[in-house]
Amino acid sequence: MKQLRLFFVWLMVGMVSVAWADLQSPEVFLRTISNQVLAGLEARQGRLTDSYIHGLVEKTVVPNVDMPRMGGSVLGRTYWNQATASQKQEFIEQFKQLVIGTYSDAMASYDDDRIEFYPIRGGYTGKSVVQVQSVLIRKNGQRVSINYDVERSGDGWKIYDFTIENISMIQSYRSQFAGTLSQGGLPALLNRLKTHNSQ
Repeated sequence: MKQLRLFFVWLMVGMVSVAWADLQSPEVFLRTISNQVLAGLEARQGRLTDSYIHGLVEKTVVPNVDMPRMGGSVLGRTYWNQATASQKQEFIEQFKQLVIGTYSDAMASYDDDRIEFYPIRGGYTGKSVVQVQSVLIRKNGQRVSINYDVERSGDGWKIYDFTIENISMIQSYRSQFAGTLSQGGLPALLNRLKTHNSQ
């Protein structure tokens, strides 16, 4: 799980404002946003504070993640459909704070990492869902494969899942939450998330 958290920082995709025909590749936007994050980290390397990292995550990462879709997938159809509107809203907010905290932890361990993106297999024109493949290259030469699942959202793209070395973020969180959900349902999970996020 530590390795999974370490690479949450690379979950970024840009927004666009062009028509289908002119829509740029999700790979291009992932690279662009990643470079912006890298620039922010490098500018403060050695002086990264919690508040700075939190702000960088809030500004750069969160707006580009489909939190409702991701949250619903993490809970699973049964719990999501049984939840009230207020419970869904509260879960999404708590889940967002969990993601922000995870991203922030990952960014705090930044050490001149870089990421390379690959062209999208089969292209993306006319598609509403695509996968972008990449590799994270650590300073020590370690290479970690990361695949991003992105969906068309209005005039841009948003992330709804990603995998690191074949481990899905959605599946990972679903496994973490399964025990709490089975024992106390969504109310118990919300209490667990609130406690965790307040620490």
